[in-house]
Amino acid sequence: MIKDIIIKRIVKLKKEIQKIEILEKTFPKEELICAKNGKGYKWYLKSAGKPIYLPKKERLLAEKLAMKKYYMLRKQDLMCELEACNAYTRKVQKENNASDMLLENDGYIELLGKAFGPHSENLEAWMTEEYETNKKYPENLNIKGTQGKYLRSKSEAMIDNVLFRERIPFRYENQLVLDGIVMYPDFTIRHPKTGEYYYWEHFGMMDNSEYASHACRKIKTYCDNGIIPSINLIMTYETSACPIGMERIEQVAEYYFG
Repeated sequence: MIKDIIIKRIVKLKKEIQKIEILEKTFPKEELICAKNGKGYKWYLKSAGKPIYLPKKERLLAEKLAMKKYYMLRKQDLMCELEACNAYTRKVQKENNASDMLLENDGYIELLGKAFGPHSENLEAWMTEEYETNKKYPENLNIKGTQGKYLRSKSEAMIDNVLFRERIPFRYENQLVLDGIVMYPDFTIRHPKTGEYYYWEHFGMMDNSEYASHACRKIKTYCDNGIIPSINLIMTYETSACPIGMERIEQVAEYYFG
């Protein structure tokens, strides 16, 4: 989504501005004027009175002042773009996401069920059947998704939203037993055309070493049982510094089920 792209751009803009502000402390205090002089240029230092001529032997100072001028203008451009990006996100925050909010309303979901349900009646029936879910840590199920379900994170809610909108049949935390090991994949999915099973795991705290180790063990269990990454095991990741966005989730769903 455009909003996700803008948010990423804001992060980049802020980082570049911070770098320039660090450089500012190293620049000379003077300001350079580079004036045309026949086929060449003359350098002057801008002062309260008339410009002061800067001789060619002061080239090193001239280079530093030229760099200073460039970065000051670059900072102005970045600040202007940052202001525009922030204005966009504020407006989107106020006016957008209305359609997503509607999908959280159980009354509308009931009415929209046929429009957003799987094309196949068999897959729709599979999707709505009762199934064994994860009973651990029910207090963490506090993010409302589609079809009245509650999920454990905003990222999972985005995946839930995309799968529902694209009419891809799925179950959330459906019990799966592999070699006697009970697992609860974040999303058990049936391909909307073939009915084949896919499993989507979203690993949302990969900057936590204990969590990352558990994720690796989980992936190995899948592989040992013929559920292979990039084939029938879909995996997405994020850290606190690098959150996943709706755009990426839509790309993944399109790649596997488009």
